[in-house]
Amino acid sequence: MAVLTSCGYHFTQVGGIIPPTAKTIAISVFINNTFEPYIDVNVTEAVVNEFLTDGRLRVVSSDAADIVIQGKVTKFETIPQTYSVAPYVLSYNVSITVTITVIDARTQRVLLQDSAVTSIFSSTYAVTLENVSQTKLSKSVAVTNACQDIASTIRSRVLEGF
Repeated sequence: MAVLTSCGYHFTQVGGIIPPTAKTIAISVFINNTFEPYIDVNVTEAVVNEFLTDGRLRVVSSDAADIVIQGKVTKFETIPQTYSVAPYVLSYNVSITVTITVIDARTQRVLLQDSAVTSIFSSTYAVTLENVSQTKLSKSVAVTNACQDIASTIRSRVLEGF
């Protein structure tokens, strides 16, 4: 295990911004500041699942947590990616941006505040003009992928400090 003392970094089980004594985390339900229905629920579920899968911090209720994550979905965009000759949109890219605040529940100190956590990887879905159900299903998969990307980024920033 390497320790970089000259620049202030060190490697720990949870690393970065989390105090070494922290063992539990609560993820508050994200607030939806967009017009996309249920995106707050989708992002919250993805973040909870990301921390459950990681396992370094046990996910608990906010009254039992050492660390609390609070968040808002501030932007949901579907950006046209490809067009047909008759200028119809054939595919969209989904982009989600959230604001997060990570709080030490014992001291109420803000450990991390980031107002622009954005899905990085492309989550594209196709538009099927003849089958609206297929388009809705494709959009749902793209939204799930974008939420997973956001959740992975949040876990990384909280546990690894970047």
